[in-house]
Amino acid sequence: MYKLIVLDLDGTLLNSEKKISPGNLAALKMARENGALIAFSTARSAGAMREYIAAVQPDILISNGGALVERNGETLFNRQLSVESVRHIIKRCFELSNGKCEITIETDRGYFWNYKPDCDFSWYEAVDNVIYDDFSDFRQSAYKVTAEVEREVDARQIAAEIPDCGTLSFRGEIWRRFAHTEATKRNALEHICGCLGASPKEILAFGDDYNDLEMLEYCTGVAMGNALDEVKAAAEFVTDTNDNDGVAKFLAQIQG
Repeated sequence: MYKLIVLDLDGTLLNSEKKISPGNLAALKMARENGALIAFSTARSAGAMREYIAAVQPDILISNGGALVERNGETLFNRQLSVESVRHIIKRCFELSNGKCEITIETDRGYFWNYKPDCDFSWYEAVDNVIYDDFSDFRQSAYKVTAEVEREVDARQIAAEIPDCGTLSFRGEIWRRFAHTEATKRNALEHICGCLGASPKEILAFGDDYNDLEMLEYCTGVAMGNALDEVKAAAEFVTDTNDNDGVAKFLAQIQG
């Protein structure tokens, strides 16, 4: 029935321990045997999901919140912030925080981070090519800039100062994502539909957070039981939570 199954990771395919359950793995294996392609669609970079790539072997990767789409090593879609835009975001974030803002920047050359003394390094080994930079003279284009900005209104103001820049917040966090306005999961899926010759209704997508909302509206959307209320309202279906194998349970229903 569906040509492609698209999965957000955190809060969706992954449980609270950041693991893919045996039930979800088995359900994805069966979906592939029934002819569906599998895609990850996440705010993470490819380097930050290598454990999950190894476990599932997805056919398509939508990374950095939709800024990059890859299939079998081929880039299908790519949107980055210019060097000038990245430098402006860094400058403004430091101005708001008296130079104490924690920032990460995802580029083709690696994942840059101005580590703070009290940072939690527990996830460090899960990310490829982490590079320290104090961002005093950073000169690279980027898929995304993620920064600690206390107030959402300030993040929106920074984005408004830059052509083709948008910002996104994550629930329960003060981290704000800055990226090209076309770097969204929805736009990524539009390009994928064109490549696959598929209609949006032939794409089944699962998600839980703000950055999944437009994606779930665009195709056949399934919100997790733990999803935000706005995300549930945007989706066609609602399944169980990420800790109760919501993905596997929904796939079992449609696969009989």
